[in-house]
Amino acid sequence: MKKFFDRLKNSIDKHDRIVLMTHSVPDLDGLGSAIAFSEIVKKMGKECFIVAPKKLINKTLNKAIVYLEDAGKIIPFKYEKAINGDLLVIFDTCEDNLVESLDILSIKDKFIIDHHSKCGELINGDVYHDDSKSSTAEIVCEFMNYLNIKIDSIYNTVLYAGMYQDSKGFILKTMPRTFLMASYLLENGANIKICHDLLREPMESVVGRYDYIKKCKKIYKNIYLCVLDDRECSSITVAKVADEMLKFEEVDASIAVGKSESCVLVSARSCDNIDVCSWMIKLGGGGHFGAAAAKVNDSLDEVINKINDIVRGS
Repeated sequence: MKKFFDRLKNSIDKHDRIVLMTHSVPDLDGLGSAIAFSEIVKKMGKECFIVAPKKLINKTLNKAIVYLEDAGKIIPFKYEKAINGDLLVIFDTCEDNLVESLDILSIKDKFIIDHHSKCGELINGDVYHDDSKSSTAEIVCEFMNYLNIKIDSIYNTVLYAGMYQDSKGFILKTMPRTFLMASYLLENGANIKICHDLLREPMESVVGRYDYIKKCKKIYKNIYLCVLDDRECSSITVAKVADEMLKFEEVDASIAVGKSESCVLVSARSCDNIDVCSWMIKLGGGGHFGAAAAKVNDSLDEVINKINDIVRGS
């Protein structure tokens, strides 16, 4: 890690305009990490831009952006056509088909920071990839600690929330170093109360998920499948249903399936004892050992049949 951080710091030092980008339809971990990183880059005396997301549907992320803006913080969003940079740093994905803008990948010098399992076409650049890390936010926190740079506590709160959310409350992919970095953020002003407020949800959303979960079925040993009904839903809803199912006794792995406007969405979770990423790769998706997802261009029934075959054959 230190060698990668050395290279990243040296590259930032020699470039003037730093561009930051995460995956499309971003979440708190990806875009929150980029926002905090933009403050680190500013502390290093460099001009910095974040590729503006085309879709912002993650409610927790939207709340974090409002929280920052209400505090008078200016997020350096810029639309891709207006961006002119000489160094690109990509967060929370190392696959070229998942980034916010393929055009921005034309920037020659690229660094990639990710914690997901590798699959698909990888971005050509200097990659730091560690799928044992809880989150991209944890890695960004490590870099900030390495530089001994202090940023406003409000950004540390966003990083802490990203770590908390991606680790499912410091349960999944949580190592001693994860707690050390969480402690570092708290020592530098991260606010647990505000983090909790960012992660709170409307009652109807939570109740609605349990309406789906009541209909879930065991498909193999302690592996449960929940099929959302015929209403169109988002990838966030499907993911949260899979997360919620994992809270129950005797559920070692959970899979949630739902239809969007254009495809079937699948999310899978485990308590890091079952490799759900291998299942999602077989459906054309990916992720990491305990949390993964896929988008499939088949009918709902066909996807359910494939999931049953994959799980029973694993």
